[in-house]
Amino acid sequence: MVAIVSSISIVLLTLVLSSVFRRQSKENHLSSCLAMFVTMTKSTLVGILVGMWITDMVFATVIAILISFLLVCIMTYQLSIKIVLESVSALFMGAMMGAMLSIMTTNNQLLSIVFFTIIYLVSCILAAGLWNRQTYHNFIKGIPSKVKLSIALAVLFLAVTAFIDLRSIANDEVKTEQHQHHH
Repeated sequence: MVAIVSSISIVLLTLVLSSVFRRQSKENHLSSCLAMFVTMTKSTLVGILVGMWITDMVFATVIAILISFLLVCIMTYQLSIKIVLESVSALFMGAMMGAMLSIMTTNNQLLSIVFFTIIYLVSCILAAGLWNRQTYHNFIKGIPSKVKLSIALAVLFLAVTAFIDLRSIANDEVKTEQHQHHH
């Protein structure tokens, strides 16, 4: 369930941040860095999620790159070519690293998804707040309400599903131990 919530968070925040980025439509060094930062964390998380469901490393990497490319196109639509190119460059690295990491860390999948989802959410908060730093001198006020609401919902659902998944894992381990003691 955590993977589903994480996936929904990616799509929701891609749409929300794309509208935030387009509304300001700035062309400066910080804007391309922020888009690249969000793209790197997003594509790493996408790679991790894809690697959960597709166990072949090459196929998982290709699918992660394609999904990340679609999400980057949505997020950077109508932004400068520099922002688009830097984001596309970052997605290749992130998607590859995420897919490989997911396939290599099968014992700690829940921890991996939760940790990288939190990193992605933090990158979204930082990007939204810093994107508006010229307009708002207070960082918190610079974060649009829809970003705050989306992050709050993502954290709430992530926490609930992580708790449920963790209990399920603990119950499975107890059942496995009991089954081994009976043999």
